[in-house]
Amino acid sequence: MFDVARCSSSELTRGVVQVGLGVGLSAAVYGMANLHFRSLCRYFFRKPRPEEDGCCKLDFAPSEIGWADRAFFVFCGVMWKAVKGVFGFRLDVKGRDEVELPRLEVRCPVVVDGEQRELYKRALRDGKEERGMGDLVEDFLLAALTNQLMLLLVVHPRLPISPLGAVNVRNRIEFHQQQRCSVQEDQPLTAHAYLGGKSSLGRVTKRGVEIDIHVDVSNASSPQALVLRQVITILAPCKTTNTLPTAPSQTHSDETFHTTGAIDMSSSAPSLWSRVCGDYNPIHVSSTLARLFGFRGKIAHGNHVVAKLLHLLPPGEQIAGQKGGAWWLEMQFKRPMVLPIRLTAQSSGSKDETRWRYIGDKDDKVYVSGSFGRL
Repeated sequence: MFDVARCSSSELTRGVVQVGLGVGLSAAVYGMANLHFRSLCRYFFRKPRPEEDGCCKLDFAPSEIGWADRAFFVFCGVMWKAVKGVFGFRLDVKGRDEVELPRLEVRCPVVVDGEQRELYKRALRDGKEERGMGDLVEDFLLAALTNQLMLLLVVHPRLPISPLGAVNVRNRIEFHQQQRCSVQEDQPLTAHAYLGGKSSLGRVTKRGVEIDIHVDVSNASSPQALVLRQVITILAPCKTTNTLPTAPSQTHSDETFHTTGAIDMSSSAPSLWSRVCGDYNPIHVSSTLARLFGFRGKIAHGNHVVAKLLHLLPPGEQIAGQKGGAWWLEMQFKRPMVLPIRLTAQSSGSKDETRWRYIGDKDDKVYVSGSFGRL
């Protein structure tokens, strides 16, 4: 029988080190086993063949991206771009209003299962009493799950823009009529995400370059059967000489908004939402890292806040998504939501469209605004 008392301090130290190395090696082997190495190498380092129509096909779903995959992104995408930036290889935007970016396309399967639904409900509940979710909230899950395709595109070595410090400034999402049936019945889905090219130019603003990332989700057995379409607009900060505003101003001073509820976004909220959407951007997960990018602390995920707003809406205001109908949702993020923060949700509804916004309780400023309605 092993007797610890008879062991010298050097033997104990050596034993602890060996156990630690064994655990670390086992964890590394487990992580590498879940790394989609071949598919990621094909995506990062090989141009698509002519028969692939310029689109790289991945063999895994966005929800299957693990920590080993993210480490691959950091070293082969983020770090590579950072090194190139040190040596002056940056996107030239001086004196320009628009820039053409390399066309990048990726296609992959989409999986929606019970575990993801449970994580989604937990992120909306955030420790509070569970309440039923309306159709609008259920629909938004698919948009959250496919949001990780944005990461796949912005870390690509061919894209001359760094994802570090980039923020989501606005989104438009279209939920088509057959979507609810497809998702609830767990039918196989396919996502097609793309950015750049002559048809989708980057816009130079006074704060940096805006990029539109397009994500289309369709039924795998019928590609023409569109389930969801979203345009994610991100701002990559950089020095420019342009004076154009980052986002178009949308003011409706004559509207009357009424309060629909309030939410408390805690400092732990990003960890819950990251497990849903896979967005582990440093500005969301660490206050220290967020300060390095110019924020006062770590900030909330914009889509998390919007999902909570849909969760607050009373059934009578969810006219756009009733009876499985197609609907659209737009959102504009006006200022960073530094955590913790309490926000009051307000809405102004009409027959065909509902406008909404989030007001900060401390400063009475609009942090997020948008609208939704029938397609």
